Amino acid sequence: MDELSKILEAFRRQRELRDSWQAKLLRTARANRYYDKTAMVLLSVLATSYDEMMLPLLHIIGLVEPPLPCLVTSGKIAKSGAIFATVMFEHGKENRVLYEDEIELRDSFRRLADRAMVHGDERAEMFTAIRNWLVADYRLNPTMDPMDPDARRSLH
Repeated sequence: MDELSKILEAFRRQRELRDSWQAKLLRTARANRYYDKTAMVLLSVLATSYDEMMLPLLHIIGLVEPPLPCLVTSGKIAKSGAIFATVMFEHGKENRVLYEDEIELRDSFRRLADRAMVHGDERAEMFTAIRNWLVADYRLNPTMDPMDPDARRSLH
């Protein structure tokens, strides 16, 4: 492959990355001053499912590394149903509840996807990545008889 072909291929890959749903969501979160817990979760979701894309994606939106505060763990579902993760602040790390339940998480990402105009298969892929980001569920098993001693066990 000659030098010109390599350069053209690099530009094509960069354009594809810039047009990806991941980049659309990151740009929207950053441009709309929407850098809040949803933007933090988005960065963590992308780092979990698309680790090899993170540095180029950050570069596209003008960052070298995620700004603080940022998440340093994937999400977990507490016994109460709240979504939590470990957040890195300038003064250190602490566990924080990010969403009261899965519905709040879902609705937050629906709004972000609507603003970014992410639809169809891309939206489905986004929600699959979010499900993969939730690595533990500590809720009690709702299908078990409450009188059964095993009913107090967590789902995972």
